[in-house]
Amino acid sequence: MTASGLIESIFSRPPWRGQSNNLRHVTREQLIYLRNLIERDPERGAMREGSPGSLVWSPDGPHKFVLTEDLVGDKHTLTRLRNIASSETGSLF
Repeated sequence: MTASGLIESIFSRPPWRGQSNNLRHVTREQLIYLRNLIERDPERGAMREGSPGSLVWSPDGPHKFVLTEDLVGDKHTLTRLRNIASSETGSLF
């Protein structure tokens, strides 16, 4: 299993009612497993740590992913963001 494969599997599930199409709730175990897959991937792209337990992963391709660990309410999330194409003034991501 690769990080990209796990993310594809997670996003193949329909979102919860009222949930954004680019967001999925994940279990703590999935979050830890995904982080480990990203860290072991030799072609992992850019990875940036955020708040404790969270990170932004920018693999090759059109998307970035934000893993957010909820240390209080146990509502961990995986968010998919689309890379914005570069323009004359730069890009947002």
